[in-house]
Amino acid sequence: MYFKLVSVNALTLIAGMSVHKPVLANGEGATEILHAAPSKCVALNEGRTCYADVKFSINTPVVGDYCIRESTSKKILQCWAQSQSFEFVLGFGSAESMSYELISKSQRDVLAVTTIEVNWVHKIRTKKRRWRLF
Repeated sequence: MYFKLVSVNALTLIAGMSVHKPVLANGEGATEILHAAPSKCVALNEGRTCYADVKFSINTPVVGDYCIRESTSKKILQCWAQSQSFEFVLGFGSAESMSYELISKSQRDVLAVTTIEVNWVHKIRTKKRRWRLF
């Protein structure tokens, strides 16, 4: 009985962690400004580059000038002028998870952040190899 209860709680915890919602810069998650689909990319082996076409959907509360950029390198991918709702398709290719930000072009404020997670099917394992002469 105790095992079943722990298993259900563990599954609920894992299921809750797998749901990914973009978070607004001020910590609120009520409205979804920036959405990436798919939010996960799966490579065959650990360390391999994962490739996917990721579609970003942006719905801002007001009309303005906005840009999408990489969080780590601050490289701007695409900008829009006088827009409120728009889409962008990115040819994603990376061996590790990457975050993307929606910024206001005029104020340089980060409005929303989303992450594309890279997972793999097989983990690299170190094997002891024994050599035989005969």
